[in-house]
Amino acid sequence: MVGFDEDLDQMMDTLNGDESNLQILSVVGMGGIGKTTLARHIFNNPLIENHFDLRAWVTISQEYSVHEILLGLIKDTRVVAGEGEQLTGCNVDELGLRLYKILFGRRYLIVMDDMWSIEVWNAIKRFFPDNDNGCRILVTTRLSNVADDFHSCTPHRLPLLDEVQSWGLFSDNVFGKSESCPLELEEIGKTIVRNCGGLPLAIAAISGLLAKSSRAVEYWESVANGTYEALNMGGDGFCFEILSLSYRHLPIHLKPCFLYMAIYPEDSNIKISMLVQLWVAEGIVKPIRDRSLEEVAEDNLKDLIDRNLIQVRDYGSRNNIKSCTVHDLLRELCLKEAQKEKFLCVATIHSLNRDPRSIDNIRRVIVKRSSEEEEFQERSSDEEVFDADAMNLASCTRSFICWNSEDKPMSLPVRSRLLRVLSIDGICSHEEILQLVNLRCIHSRAPFYGYELHTLESLWLPWNLQTVNFNGAFSSRTMSLPTEIWEMPHLRHLKTVNGDFYLPDPPSTNSKNGRRDIFELKNLQTLSTIRNFRCTNEVLRRIPNLKKLGITYWGISGGFGWDYYELYNLAHLCTLESFILYSLEKLPQNFGFPRSLKKLTLEYCKVSWGYLTVVGSLPHLEALNLMRYAVMGREWNPVEGQFQKLKSLRIDCTNLEEWVADSSHFPNLEKLELISLRHLKEIPYGIGEIGTLRSISLLRCSSSANASAEKIQEEQQQLGNSDLQVRVEIEDDVRRQDFIPRYLI
Repeated sequence: MVGFDEDLDQMMDTLNGDESNLQILSVVGMGGIGKTTLARHIFNNPLIENHFDLRAWVTISQEYSVHEILLGLIKDTRVVAGEGEQLTGCNVDELGLRLYKILFGRRYLIVMDDMWSIEVWNAIKRFFPDNDNGCRILVTTRLSNVADDFHSCTPHRLPLLDEVQSWGLFSDNVFGKSESCPLELEEIGKTIVRNCGGLPLAIAAISGLLAKSSRAVEYWESVANGTYEALNMGGDGFCFEILSLSYRHLPIHLKPCFLYMAIYPEDSNIKISMLVQLWVAEGIVKPIRDRSLEEVAEDNLKDLIDRNLIQVRDYGSRNNIKSCTVHDLLRELCLKEAQKEKFLCVATIHSLNRDPRSIDNIRRVIVKRSSEEEEFQERSSDEEVFDADAMNLASCTRSFICWNSEDKPMSLPVRSRLLRVLSIDGICSHEEILQLVNLRCIHSRAPFYGYELHTLESLWLPWNLQTVNFNGAFSSRTMSLPTEIWEMPHLRHLKTVNGDFYLPDPPSTNSKNGRRDIFELKNLQTLSTIRNFRCTNEVLRRIPNLKKLGITYWGISGGFGWDYYELYNLAHLCTLESFILYSLEKLPQNFGFPRSLKKLTLEYCKVSWGYLTVVGSLPHLEALNLMRYAVMGREWNPVEGQFQKLKSLRIDCTNLEEWVADSSHFPNLEKLELISLRHLKEIPYGIGEIGTLRSISLLRCSSSANASAEKIQEEQQQLGNSDLQVRVEIEDDVRRQDFIPRYLI
């Protein structure tokens, strides 16, 4: 983190200080100066992780919701897995009380990033107990008056980088650590850096551009001239012009990908899988021979990350990029350029009804969260409605994305029969879905109920449908897909996050002149979650390119045994990379795990530890999640030579007592996560000798297992290995906390 070493040390000293009372620290500085970067380094520092019992991060933004802030904090504490989703329907007071109970008695660190008003703090401060044990709240803001209003610690004001620091950041980004700047470019490069005025975001954007561009002197001079013109603008326009320069020099195939980031609300945590699916459905990813559209989209994303226009937020268990974010200044640039080019329109339903001409001939309509005044007006109706003028003028709309409906039914601009992408918080009516004959992608982020299942069961009608992604169903019956699902040749992703569905057998090829290819889903990559899936050769032959699969088995003993489901045939899915299996029945010995698997999740399967020799022999397996009662037995003796590529291992809720292993059993392990192993005596000490191991975390495990983890860390530190992080969390007793302050009652 170039230029902020002293700032980091000062903040760390205060956070780890002896002051026992709750303290609020603030970091102040202009946009793009590095406030969030500094806060992230602090938040993820091993010393901070070990010092605090609990940490949580929330981004506030200019348009904030107290409900979303409290819900976000509860989710990020991760005290109870999945609790945030269960509390979505709670009001602010209920969420605040739950947060208070989570924090009470614990030494906690809360980061509130990008705060624009002291009003938000006044609305939530009563939910943060002073436990008199060194709790801290860290706030980042652009506004000095906001920082001053906390009346706690003196605000920490970040300075701009000096010339030496600026040049170091620029050189590292453009040339890396092992290469130096060519002499013929050095003076021009230093001119460019000076023109960036010491602002880290501007330096990062320009260096990201030059790292991917020609090293011809003429090209660098043209960039230097552009930064000089930006410098002359002064004020807030200076940084914006620098960022605009980076956008103007983007290759033509990356510009629509970058502009598309404007669909997301400010400071969103953007899920990569959804973003890639949207890019593909929108047609802004151009095909490349021998590569899938998703692979090309991921390449484009990585290119934008390398150019410092998009930031990585989280990595997955296989070190793949799981989510990303866009700096709010870069998002402003996206929004400005996208609206100038009529790439999209962002508005509220209220503003669209007031000025329907704003979406005339606009291909992408993004409905954002309403202001508090508009929300009050909209609550008078049980349904969010576009008026007739807005519907008529939306006739050219290809994409409709709404972040605002809060699970309420929504009336769509149904006259837009050309609609390709539909992404909403709720579910629209059966009749409206039937009119969307050109639909390629449908995302519904809110759960739906039993009476809406007929809508989903009609989704085979749009011939061009590529992606169906639903959060799940609260229904007593499992959704059954129609047989016509096998006649959707463009289908690429079919997924429910919570809930499952029955997949029908494919029709007989005799009904179409014996042509099997009519019923093949060659483009299908994701299929999840299927209830009681019959893995016949006839079915698997029709999904030859599947990459992600989720299956649940419930009640199979009622008339059928495992032989009926032919699970041994799964081994023939030679492109499958990710497999989730939930089974209330013990798995058969002849289960066929594809050798191509990179990630495997088992839950409730109740196999023996010896059964894992089949799993350990998978040559490409990188992540293994053994969830609730996936494996049962008191002793695990892994076989040497297996799990050769495993990077991440999670074991959750089993009766394991003895685990015998050393560094040779998991030679490339990077992350070990143990949850609810109440009988485990200790973690094998040889695990600590794995050279690649970076983290061990335990939650609700036995005291002896906790002690062994801490001993492993201590031994490694004595050997000079300071990279290994160990995190131990004791059983959550907050739920049994009876004390509630009177002002929360």
